[in-house]
Amino acid sequence: MTKPDELYIGLMSGTSIDGVDVALVRFSGTQCELLDFYNHPIKSQIKKSLGKISSPVSDSNPVFDSSNDVENRIELLSKLDTVMGEIFADAVNQLLKINRLDANKITAIGSHGQTVRHRPNNKQPFTLQIGNPNIIAEKTKIRTIADFRRMDIAVGGQGAPLAPAFHNAVLRSQVEERIILNLGGVANITFLAKDANVEVLGFDTGPANTLLDAWYKKHHPNSQQDFDRDSQFAQRGEVHQLLLERLLGDPYFQLDYPKSTGREYFCLNWLEMHLSEINFTSKPEDIQRTLLALTVQSVCNAIKSTPFKTDQIFACGGGMHNDFLLALLSKKLKLKVLKTNDVGVDGDYLEAMTFAWLAKRRIEKLPGNLPSVTGASRAKILGAIYLP
Repeated sequence: MTKPDELYIGLMSGTSIDGVDVALVRFSGTQCELLDFYNHPIKSQIKKSLGKISSPVSDSNPVFDSSNDVENRIELLSKLDTVMGEIFADAVNQLLKINRLDANKITAIGSHGQTVRHRPNNKQPFTLQIGNPNIIAEKTKIRTIADFRRMDIAVGGQGAPLAPAFHNAVLRSQVEERIILNLGGVANITFLAKDANVEVLGFDTGPANTLLDAWYKKHHPNSQQDFDRDSQFAQRGEVHQLLLERLLGDPYFQLDYPKSTGREYFCLNWLEMHLSEINFTSKPEDIQRTLLALTVQSVCNAIKSTPFKTDQIFACGGGMHNDFLLALLSKKLKLKVLKTNDVGVDGDYLEAMTFAWLAKRRIEKLPGNLPSVTGASRAKILGAIYLP
């Protein structure tokens, strides 16, 4: 018997914290189709609170004014877990309303959650995503799958990136070697060989937009936008080569893959530490231009560190809309960087689709991780099920 079509919803709020991406996906056999999508806003005050809880505390840059930092952070974390659960649920319900769909038509929701800490290399490795899935299930009346990363970490993996498994399912080609380059808050790459017997490789290369956005917002507090559109601010500055070399000297860039990182590592504290240690003073736009060069150089270095030959590179994520960034990458790599949209997959909602797919894998009791990517000791079923 032919299995009937199934509808899933994927939810993704990434390291840029620029909203919740919601994807309505139809699965038919081995095919998946993005039926509709929606970006649900997150209020600015919630974004600020998420930024606070995601940032490490240091003596020179405390997150809170109160001396009782630990207690305050526990309170804020718990509150945000509830708030983000409500936001995710509202995002789903809004998509259902737009499409005039009943909740009982959806097989399941896959929710990545909002990452606030990712420490896979600690002696006691962990990753933490918030957005209470109990609330999502209850408010939407839809079975919800969440907590995808921690099982991979439990078997020795990085817990990320998870998207390469989905890239392999929908973007692998039999005629060309491909790289999928995700330019979100953090950049990651997926290598897809045309030979189906070659394992998928993927890892986080370092910052993409997270530092660029943070530095831009610091120097444009009254701006209506949270990012440097088309790198207009960066294009007014010049690369400071000494600073760039210092940033590229960070130990993360020297690590072999598998590896993954997050905004709690590549944050303003990290940047300002480097600026203070070399007593660096320069125009803010020069720093912005240097951070853009950091994204470009770290991506290119990561690609060149692997044994793969590449025929095509397809970008996805918010950074794919930055033509100046894509032009710099294309020039450095001597290969035009295209977009996943060019091969029929919406790059803005590729990650949200990933978690719809991972939810489907969980329901069908199939593995969701790729040990060749995360370094896990074996393939595992990912995610926990929350019933309404």
